[in-house]
Amino acid sequence: MLIYFFYLFNIFLLFSDFRAIRLEGRERRFYLSLVCALLALPLLAGEYFYLTTSLRPEMIPLIFFSESVFAVIWLSASYWLNQVATAQLFSVRRFFVFKVTGSLGAGLIAVCANIYHPGIIGKNGMMISPDCPVMFATNMLVMVSVVVMAWNLEIFWRRLSPKQRWEYKFLVAGCFLTCGTYGWAISYRMTYYRLNREHLHLLSALLVFACGLAFYAMIRHRLLNRKFFISRKVIYAFVAPMTFGLYLTFIGFIVVLMRTFNQPFPVVLRWLLWVAGGVCVAILAVSGKVRHAVRYFVSTHFYNNKYEYRDEWIGFSRMLRGALTEMEVVNALQQVMTDSLYTNIIYIWAGDRQRGYRMVFHNGGAVGDEKEYLLSESHPLITYLQTNEFYHTDQTKYEMSLTNSAPGEEIFFPELGIILCAPLSIGEQTVGVVGLGAEFTGGRYGKDDFDLLAALGTQAASALMAVYMAENLARARQQEAWDVMSAFVLHDMKNAASMLSLMRQNAPAHFDDPDFRQDMLETIDDALGRMGKVQNRLSALKREIIPVWQNLEICGTLREGCRRFEKRIRGLRVEFSCRNEIEITSDPELLLRVIENILLNAMEATGKEAVVRVNVCRNGDGRVIVGLTDEGPGLPHTLLPDAIFEPFRTTKAKGSGIGLWQARRLTSVLGGDICAENAEGGGARFLITLPVEIRAASRRNFPDPGCCFPDEI
Repeated sequence: MLIYFFYLFNIFLLFSDFRAIRLEGRERRFYLSLVCALLALPLLAGEYFYLTTSLRPEMIPLIFFSESVFAVIWLSASYWLNQVATAQLFSVRRFFVFKVTGSLGAGLIAVCANIYHPGIIGKNGMMISPDCPVMFATNMLVMVSVVVMAWNLEIFWRRLSPKQRWEYKFLVAGCFLTCGTYGWAISYRMTYYRLNREHLHLLSALLVFACGLAFYAMIRHRLLNRKFFISRKVIYAFVAPMTFGLYLTFIGFIVVLMRTFNQPFPVVLRWLLWVAGGVCVAILAVSGKVRHAVRYFVSTHFYNNKYEYRDEWIGFSRMLRGALTEMEVVNALQQVMTDSLYTNIIYIWAGDRQRGYRMVFHNGGAVGDEKEYLLSESHPLITYLQTNEFYHTDQTKYEMSLTNSAPGEEIFFPELGIILCAPLSIGEQTVGVVGLGAEFTGGRYGKDDFDLLAALGTQAASALMAVYMAENLARARQQEAWDVMSAFVLHDMKNAASMLSLMRQNAPAHFDDPDFRQDMLETIDDALGRMGKVQNRLSALKREIIPVWQNLEICGTLREGCRRFEKRIRGLRVEFSCRNEIEITSDPELLLRVIENILLNAMEATGKEAVVRVNVCRNGDGRVIVGLTDEGPGLPHTLLPDAIFEPFRTTKAKGSGIGLWQARRLTSVLGGDICAENAEGGGARFLITLPVEIRAASRRNFPDPGCCFPDEI
């Protein structure tokens, strides 16, 4: 059964070498053939060893077939090696013909050897018939393959640079050893026509040794251009079972030793060892220091990199998902550093250059007043980290001692035990500093630690910058809310003052008129009412305006409001038009404030006398449209359609730029919208769109300010 396995494995190697034709690149083709040949070496060694133990005649055909297969693959590898060394053009047809011919020759050798059985079993080995053509063909094929390979190996070696020779020396040595071993074996076989058992043992050992040299070179220097990694998680998960297995092996060794010396193994001692070992393994498994020590040993001895950067980055990213404040970001940073680094001494500073960097986290050291550890912009550490990626006491203390420290500041805080510092920076913005103490494993910080701190520092700095920007935005919005409220207050005061001023101007001429005195009292009451509302808003400090919804007939409300405005504003004449009564739900006070703002703007724009036409109707969508058209100079085209409603944008010399902005905001609160345009006959026209029901107002689905309204307005 084992003989058939040897046959199948040889056939598999022979056909695997055919894949070299489909590969791209000479080196890849050479390495495929070389790997197939190196896999054939331990197979041949196993066959030789099996032959010396069994001495079965049917092994002779297998030996000849395996050697011929190896010779074909070896010639293929030498061909590709020549291509690599000389950079000659590759001929697919030539190589394919050679592979097919060699494969058929190896198969023919196997068939002939099984038919003629050229082997005769002797006492010390196996004798070969001197007139056997199968033996002669196999020997010649193997001899040609080793000579051609040795020749191409020499060419290849001479073309290597000194650095490349250091990488390829074990591979070339293994290949030369294979060629020399088979050269000696074939020469002995053709001279004495026999296979000696001791020679077969030596041949097996030499082939295994040559194969080991070649594989060591390929793995050590990654000559195959492939990297093999075992996950750290697999290694860590294997530690506890391996420890338990070593413990069981130790127990077994004690048992064997006691039985060897015929000593009894008491049951009490046996169970005591079992329980003690189990407890020790459990303690080691849950010990944080032991786990860190094991992880440090595995990372520094089994991997090129000390850390699994991808896992650390993903874990830190998960922690930052819900971090909305500075402390949440800092806590996430210290957590990932505690889990990853091999130190218990961690300090974190956060801040900016203007305010300085304050200590926001400390662990593992004695810290008194945190204010004593404030790092100002001129601190030597901050100055150094602005131009360097890290600060390490062993490497940079002398450099920092050359800088001039600010008055009252030391180079650093020696009582904290910090030996490594890295900035939390992104671009040229430094938002913090991380300080680390010595590793508890006794190791020294190196490039892997610096790279990890740089990656975490950049990610943490980005998160902190986002937090600071959000906080600044919130403060800006608070300031904006205050500015908006102030603008409303100032404008309300300005309107009240304007009303009182106009009333004062008209008082000498109309004071004897009872209607005028009544309007004057109403104006004073209205001004006092506005001032009271301003006082209430200042007390509440609210930005939003909450309307008081009422069911009203808009035509009557606006007609009465316009009549009052005519009496209060000298020179104002309102031509009001409304065909039908229209019931809506709105806030009459806010609505009249919008109308008042537009009327005051029209009065200021036209001069001493102004005529404003007010039209109220209902459009096809069921919404109410209020149009106000004056006879002034109109609006600049540069401010249409929306710029005229922006705050502090005005066309009047003494205007504040608040009235129309306030009008749009109040209209929006009522669920409507307002837009401006120039009338065809001259003057400015403002169109106010209002919903009929509260439900429509609550939806806040407003038309575009620049939309077109019915021509009847």
